[in-house]
Amino acid sequence: MGNHEQALQHLFASKSEADHQPMMADWYFRMPLQSALTEAWLVKGDLENARIEAAEFLRVALATGERTYRALAYEVNARLAMAEQNFDLANDCIAKALRKMEGHEVPLAHWRVHATAAELHRLLGSRKLAEQHRESSCATIMKLANSLPADEPLRKTFLSAPPIRTILDEVPIEKALPRAKKA
Repeated sequence: MGNHEQALQHLFASKSEADHQPMMADWYFRMPLQSALTEAWLVKGDLENARIEAAEFLRVALATGERTYRALAYEVNARLAMAEQNFDLANDCIAKALRKMEGHEVPLAHWRVHATAAELHRLLGSRKLAEQHRESSCATIMKLANSLPADEPLRKTFLSAPPIRTILDEVPIEKALPRAKKA
């Protein structure tokens, strides 16, 4: 919605509360919190803070056996690398995300990882690989959508979400990627 500062305030408040009142399941709740912090900084275009939070997200996710968040942590690090035009690092992160998903059903990570892989390969000029990843992402998106009844409002909300529309409509993700700010 563009309320970056307000989102960050809420996220920092949550992080502060978690730091001051630790719970048994903190390891699990840290992953979506770190993901949200990374996304907020990335969408805002603050790549320096996004990099800090993305590194922490990856550290927290790799400390668990949770494959969805491991893959998502590598995926957001790939998007960050793409925003910084570090395509070697982006390729490495995508390869690691794909390996984390191998042999496991992790649809919430699958569509995102393949969407980012599609955009990376498109940027690198590998049209065939880009299309294969986009098709894989679309198939997973539709599998998730079709798991809900046709008249379920959540289905419409999911299918109309900007990241989903980007993939389904073949709008290049690069248009949504922040670029490093010029000094």
